[in-house]
Amino acid sequence: MAQVEFTATPTRDKIAINERVRVEFKMNVAGDNFTPPNFEGFQVVSGPIQSFSQQWVNGKSSMSKSYSYILKPNKTGKVTIKQAVMEFEGAEYKTVPFQIAINGAVDDPKDANSQEITADTDIHLVAEVSKANPYLNEPIKVVYKLYVANNTGVSGWNEIDSPKYPDFWSLNIDNRNAQVKNGNYLGQPYRYLQLREVVLYPQKTGELVIEL
Repeated sequence: MAQVEFTATPTRDKIAINERVRVEFKMNVAGDNFTPPNFEGFQVVSGPIQSFSQQWVNGKSSMSKSYSYILKPNKTGKVTIKQAVMEFEGAEYKTVPFQIAINGAVDDPKDANSQEITADTDIHLVAEVSKANPYLNEPIKVVYKLYVANNTGVSGWNEIDSPKYPDFWSLNIDNRNAQVKNGNYLGQPYRYLQLREVVLYPQKTGELVIEL
């Protein structure tokens, strides 16, 4: 079992009073009961935006689960983002508090669409899971969506490998006529295409992994 990592990261540690900042709480395990800090000194503009990914490299699995918030400061000065909390296998984990320096207003503020706030790339594959803690044989739905920024073009896509569900009974839903739709990713306007939809029935208890 890999060491549990639970971190809190802002896109910037210095912003103006009329700018926004994105804070991401990220874990490398399927933690439960996530509780964010109260964000004292900020207004929550958007969030929580949840993201989940699963990767297989050389036969080894790694996962990432995150909760992101876009925040607008209410005052100048140094403001502390306190601990977030989550639970995993009966143990409690907390992020390390950090400070963001809030300065006076600027003439050209960076908004939620700026490069400082947006995600690292303009294309994101996301698996949306209807329920993280199902009972044995309780159906859950997993929807795979490809998010593309409005300033990015994609001419086509090809699935080179299909996700596997070794601990589930699975039922694929016909998705051949899916259309591109407008939506949001991390609080930003994106277009997305629903690539795959599957209903899963867990066949054993315990922590199970769903591939991306």
